[in-house]
Amino acid sequence: MLTETEKPWLFVSDVDDTLLGGDGLPALGDALRAAADRVTFAFNSSRPCASLRASLLEHPALPRPHYLIGGMGTEVEVLDAPPADLSALTREVATGWERDAVERVVAPMGFEPHAAEYQTPFKVSYSVPDAAAYPRVKAALSEAGLAAKVIFSGDHNLDILPAQAGKGNIIHALARWLGIAPGHIVVAGDSGNDIEMFQPAFRGVVVGNAAPILKALTGGHIYHAQTTHALGVLEGLRHWRAVL
Repeated sequence: MLTETEKPWLFVSDVDDTLLGGDGLPALGDALRAAADRVTFAFNSSRPCASLRASLLEHPALPRPHYLIGGMGTEVEVLDAPPADLSALTREVATGWERDAVERVVAPMGFEPHAAEYQTPFKVSYSVPDAAAYPRVKAALSEAGLAAKVIFSGDHNLDILPAQAGKGNIIHALARWLGIAPGHIVVAGDSGNDIEMFQPAFRGVVVGNAAPILKALTGGHIYHAQTTHALGVLEGLRHWRAVL
């Protein structure tokens, strides 16, 4: 019978201010390479996959994942392995999504769109003045009869996605595709746009530099690391016994 550490694991992590920052990347990379036979690793970011690929070139110490999840769960790519058809993982994302209509509703509010490289077919992103934009946008979309998910994070970021999209839902889809049980999924993050990953079915790692909204999370499925960034991620992975 396989021990807990011998069973296959899926480790899914945010990138900016979770992995990047601090000086813990080499130690985290060593631990993941040592566990490569049992741990499948995926980035899960609000940034598009193309931007995540650029980060891997810019930060050589950044551990290389098997999968890239970008655009708040609206894109999935295989990094180094032969190409795989992952369209089934995101096919449902498009259900009911009307990107042009969303932009028409939000345009009169005068928010500054994020740079084109951060926009995707299934994600519209803006820089907003403050949290008051969140209920305003939600109400406007609802009044227009548009089904969409609105996420506010980092004090000034507002992302609009298909109603069924998100950082948490795509993890379930990838885990089913890989045949990995929810109890053997570890997620790590630092900000409000990561909160959907911290589901009771998963094992969560809140890094020491996390935003208050994540530090307020409680429950037996949450581990609050004492250390920050990549060292906090490694601390959490060891706590959950995904790596040694």
